[in-house]
Amino acid sequence: MRSYRYLRIDVFTDKPFGGNPLAVFPTAQGLSTEEMQMLAKEMNLSETTFVLPSTKPNAVARVRIFTIDRELPLAGHPVVGTAFALASTGGIKVQHGKNHLQLELGVGVLPVVIDVVSGKVVTAMMTQRPPQFGMQVTDARKLANALSLSPDQLDLGGLTARVVDTGIPWLLIPIKDRRALKAIRADGKLCDALAKEVGTDLFHAFTQDTGDPDCAVRARHVWWGNVTSGEDPVTGSAIGCIASYLVGEGVILASPDAQFSIEQGDDVGRPGKVLAHIGMSGDIVTSVQIGGAAVHVGTGEIWLE
Repeated sequence: MRSYRYLRIDVFTDKPFGGNPLAVFPTAQGLSTEEMQMLAKEMNLSETTFVLPSTKPNAVARVRIFTIDRELPLAGHPVVGTAFALASTGGIKVQHGKNHLQLELGVGVLPVVIDVVSGKVVTAMMTQRPPQFGMQVTDARKLANALSLSPDQLDLGGLTARVVDTGIPWLLIPIKDRRALKAIRADGKLCDALAKEVGTDLFHAFTQDTGDPDCAVRARHVWWGNVTSGEDPVTGSAIGCIASYLVGEGVILASPDAQFSIEQGDDVGRPGKVLAHIGMSGDIVTSVQIGGAAVHVGTGEIWLE
């Protein structure tokens, strides 16, 4: 009988049972890919991570990320949450101040910064790739129908809906206000058709109408049964794309960089906050960092034959 310990981490929150829940298997040696996928399905969370020795000399660990039905090369809250979990439980060595480390992911080796104050991990920040801007969708009626909204509930005056990729591609859809964001009900058939058109089935909506005055944007994962176990409460990979898009288009000014917060999760009862830091060179986005706080809420054990 093999035993594997896992940690339950709530990511992008400083309070238990907020933000995005994550399961981390901190010592996953001996697990096959099939077993990792099986365990991720058993955890039944948006993502589960498995920590292995790195195959790269400059990385402190290798992290594999699984949803209940697929492996991902990159995702925001799993990287931030895993870095927090390892630093908080002694899996990686950290000291007071900002600790600059690297993790090996499916997309390659990416930097993380873990901030420690008086022996406590305060925040973990991950670096995503500079954004690649893809296809635009300007048909407001098509977008509105896919989200069960009316065209006037979209906000396509200043920004179009657009695919942005800082590691994985997201279709970002600007929405008029919080009321419209909360009213989104994805139509599976229409969203499937739109996904084929834009080349990704990952959709994220956002509005500049926020509940927290300290936040620049409120976001929401648009889910219709395509991936994961339900609507993702707080989505770091998408928020990196949103932050890049807003700064790149000049909606949020950056000279030479911008740091701001984005809220997500209120619509599913798990409020969270993501800190975004976007670096610029002229009018080009050159660096993307996202992260925030996390909370260790529990520990468990799984037995395998």
